[in-house]
Amino acid sequence: GTKWQNYVASPYGGGSLHNYGCAVDLSIVDEFEQPLDMGTPYDYFGNLAQPRYEQGFYNEGKLNREQLDNRQLLRNVMKSVGFIPIQSEWWHFNAFPKSVVRQRYEMVK
Repeated sequence: GTKWQNYVASPYGGGSLHNYGCAVDLSIVDEFEQPLDMGTPYDYFGNLAQPRYEQGFYNEGKLNREQLDNRQLLRNVMKSVGFIPIQSEWWHFNAFPKSVVRQRYEMVK
């Protein structure tokens, strides 16, 4: 294994919901098409990008209020249209729970 194995899903091992067309990775841009500051770049694979640790990083001064508010805005918008956030990537949202996806859909290979 590698340090990245938790972030890459093999289609031979069940895949991720991306492999089923039921997940999306995205962010928000402003009126000038500049990405909002989320505290880390998109696809940053480290603890600072994980929503589960946001409050702790805020308390330590590693994330600021604007960054937390921007992440919360993204989550609120996505949740308002039915997407489900995950706790390991601020940019990743699932369309349905994994159990539902694997029962209803086939993996795209």
